[in-house]
Amino acid sequence: MKLLDDKSLDKKSWDSALLSRSDAHFLQSWAWGDFNKKLNNQVWRLAVEDEGVIINQLLVVKLNVGFGFSLLYSPKGNLINKELPVSSQQTSSKLLLDKIKSIAQKNRKIILFRIDPHVLTSDTTTPSFYHSLGFILNQSKNIQPKHSLLLDLTQPLDSIMKKMKQKTRYNINLAAKYNMDIHISTNPADIEIFLDLAHATSERNKFALHPDNYYRTQFEVLSQNEIQRLMIAEYEHRPIAAILVNTFGDTATYVHGASGDSDRNLMAPYLLQSSAIIKAKDDGIKIYDFWGIHPNPNHSWAGITRFKRGFGGNEVEYIGTLELPLNSTFYRLYKFVNQYRKA
Repeated sequence: MKLLDDKSLDKKSWDSALLSRSDAHFLQSWAWGDFNKKLNNQVWRLAVEDEGVIINQLLVVKLNVGFGFSLLYSPKGNLINKELPVSSQQTSSKLLLDKIKSIAQKNRKIILFRIDPHVLTSDTTTPSFYHSLGFILNQSKNIQPKHSLLLDLTQPLDSIMKKMKQKTRYNINLAAKYNMDIHISTNPADIEIFLDLAHATSERNKFALHPDNYYRTQFEVLSQNEIQRLMIAEYEHRPIAAILVNTFGDTATYVHGASGDSDRNLMAPYLLQSSAIIKAKDDGIKIYDFWGIHPNPNHSWAGITRFKRGFGGNEVEYIGTLELPLNSTFYRLYKFVNQYRKA
């Protein structure tokens, strides 16, 4: 059993090994690493090989936190591959974690290693494993949504529709009467359509967006790798709503959505979501992930949560964000500063 690095790896072997895992996620894909590199983030692809086969792996990204300090982050990564025998789980995870610690030892301004495994709260053994290694659960910091809504696409389509809320079905049918056109695009130039709509949505609903370059780069890289597609609803030859959907393995994930200020009575977002669900099902995808809801009715996500819940599905909760301090002094300072900012 040995540790491999970027120079010994390629996209095909990386994604193939990743997709053999039950906790595979597009945020650990080779393309997501390329996307982060284009954002000028330092990226490590770490893999453990046994008898010529990758048995465990982590995509790790270095993120700046200000004043010259940084952290290492593995989005939806997991040190544990539950498909392995226990002894192999332990040995391979140690190789990965030792490498992460060695990276931090070469740069004392790396404060912590953060990871948020794609693991549900029903799995009690995974958090225990991380705690035994010194990881701390950070309940106030979730970069990825802690709660989501998963729609089972293996059901017949009529069953999926029947399980939607009556108001959602009504709005889908209403939108269909307006003869809107739904276009699917992987043309990088079309991201400008999404951005125009996203800025309108941001101003209307008072929330911050990523910089435009974040979306442009993400769409460019992920569409080229056949992961992300843009779906645009047009009415009378004008784009009025758009969504970005990522497909990786057996899961399609709704990651971003936007709509203009005009023609909101046409209910285009409902038609887009139903079209994305049908498209994913036709492609043989098993799960449609609505990617982020919140159970608190007073949370800022209350509106989007109501919208997503209307399509049915199973609500799930993930174990959340785990952090391993890599520099105890600066980690305590980092925690103090973040608590002060929230006060």
